[in-house]
Amino acid sequence: MFDVEEGKKDISKQNKQHKKAKRISKDTKKILAICVSIFLIIFLIAYAYVSKQNDNYNDIKADKKHFIIYSKYTKTNTNYPIYVPYVNIKGDVFKKVNEDIDLFLGDFIRTKRCTVLYEYDISGVILSLVVKVVDSSTEYAPRAYFRSYNINLSTLEVISNEALLDFFQVDSMSIEALITNQFKYYYQDLVEKQYYQYDECTYECFLKHRGVENYMDEVAYYVRSGDLIAYKPFTFNSMFGEEDYFKDENYEFLLVQTEKNE
Repeated sequence: MFDVEEGKKDISKQNKQHKKAKRISKDTKKILAICVSIFLIIFLIAYAYVSKQNDNYNDIKADKKHFIIYSKYTKTNTNYPIYVPYVNIKGDVFKKVNEDIDLFLGDFIRTKRCTVLYEYDISGVILSLVVKVVDSSTEYAPRAYFRSYNINLSTLEVISNEALLDFFQVDSMSIEALITNQFKYYYQDLVEKQYYQYDECTYECFLKHRGVENYMDEVAYYVRSGDLIAYKPFTFNSMFGEEDYFKDENYEFLLVQTEKNE
């Protein structure tokens, strides 16, 4: 009898375990189904968002298969990568913009030790593109160059520097003062960090090593997330080793910051 009773208990126990396993199996399937559903929803939302980002301007694109700005030529098998941008907007004015980019970059692309990059951003109706070049083939020190293009996506016109500055309610005098103060800060900070002493290299000496004769020469204006930025090229290197101090961000001078970014 003990054996029979034990057998019944074993069978009963097995049935309970089987039912529990079935419940776990069903719960696992439900969880997996929910996870898959969530993944699909996230994927579809992300896909729709990316598609929307790419399709927002299909009516003005020259080639709908590409983004509004894309790389028409790249060279990455080198220590000096090259990315040449193409403004993918219909119209003769943008053909001229692309011709101007090609003209600006022509010699740099053919030079073995040049880096060419670009960045673009859309703030409201303003599409802003900045092309960045660092020429390391120079005899003394690498030299930076910048060229920017600001486009009104509503009117499909290239915005002049004067119109852009008027839009941001800033004038050239205040921009020059801001750039001047930033260079003075760099000089003071370099002295405090003991790259040199005041009597070893004055502020005028500092500017000479930077290759700066006029604060407003070669300034390019760029709009990023609603902020107005000036790109001012200058030389990082000198016999004092300032290249250890300067970073790429030092080329950027924040002119006007929107309230949302403050």
